[in-house]
Amino acid sequence: MPAWAALQGSCVSAATAQEAVLQLQGTANPVLADVSNAKAPRTLCGISGGTWHPELVTQTMISWYASQGNPGTAGTSMIAVLDLFTGTSTVAATWSGGSFMDGLHAWSPDRGFLAYIASDQGGVSLHLLSGGGDRVVATLGAVPGRGFNPNEDDYYLAFSPDGAYFALVQTFSSSGDQLQVRRTTDGSLAFNLSRGTMATWGSTGSRLYYRMPGSSMIQVWDSAAGVSQAFGQQLSWIRPTANAGDDSLVFTVRDSNGTPHVWLYGHGGRSGGQLPNVRSSPAWVNSMTFLDVEEVPCSPNCGIGPAWQPDGKTFTFDNSAQAETSSKISQVYGAWPRPGQT
Repeated sequence: MPAWAALQGSCVSAATAQEAVLQLQGTANPVLADVSNAKAPRTLCGISGGTWHPELVTQTMISWYASQGNPGTAGTSMIAVLDLFTGTSTVAATWSGGSFMDGLHAWSPDRGFLAYIASDQGGVSLHLLSGGGDRVVATLGAVPGRGFNPNEDDYYLAFSPDGAYFALVQTFSSSGDQLQVRRTTDGSLAFNLSRGTMATWGSTGSRLYYRMPGSSMIQVWDSAAGVSQAFGQQLSWIRPTANAGDDSLVFTVRDSNGTPHVWLYGHGGRSGGQLPNVRSSPAWVNSMTFLDVEEVPCSPNCGIGPAWQPDGKTFTFDNSAQAETSSKISQVYGAWPRPGQT
């Protein structure tokens, strides 16, 4: 593996039943932690050797993307995997890229398939890699230079919990469908929309939740039932995510003043609502607890950003106890088990 792309792990304890790759407050490098008690994560392995953000693929393995390219000049890009506990590393895929969305990738729950994006000045391609080879299953136009709207723009690539489908949802390419659901077996198209954003798979089966840019109606595509409105309430949700197990969804909603609030919908949207306090950017730490970020008014020193911005404080919210606790976690890169791995 090239030195510019290498990560290393140093483990002090064995793998556990509930883990997450975290960035802790005041630290330079991420760690793999036991998060069975999300209020007190216990470090299992330190991760060092680069600035890449690792994803947790299995109980022992991480993956990451690195590139020598940039938006102006393509270079060698790669996705690599590392078993933190044995030190064994492997390059899973290489290509020439380096532009926006390059290296976005996702593993199927059983790690039998890898979907990834290769992006350069010429365009964007969606790949599906398995034991049968590496196939380009979709091509989209290049990503033009433009501004970014954090309330509407997003990119998302993930496999359904049952492993039967994978979805690419993005708002950046200059041509091509923004929402694509494809069959894992052969990469063929199962469902598509010209416009779509802010998507997530549910916790089980193959149900993809999403909305249209500029819309507050949340819809769901179900492999068995087709498309329907997901919730009776309309919400302009931002970056939803599902936990592993009981089909709970968390997401951010900003009101007309830009004030953020975290919402929790449980049991496939049948119960839930807005949580107290000014919070944003929820991310599951384990199946019952998520991390969110406190935001405060920044006026008149907001620069070009919104009127509410993070102040560096984070909290964990325990869904079973319906209570939050101040946290020493600053960011969650991935948790195990993921939906489909329970």
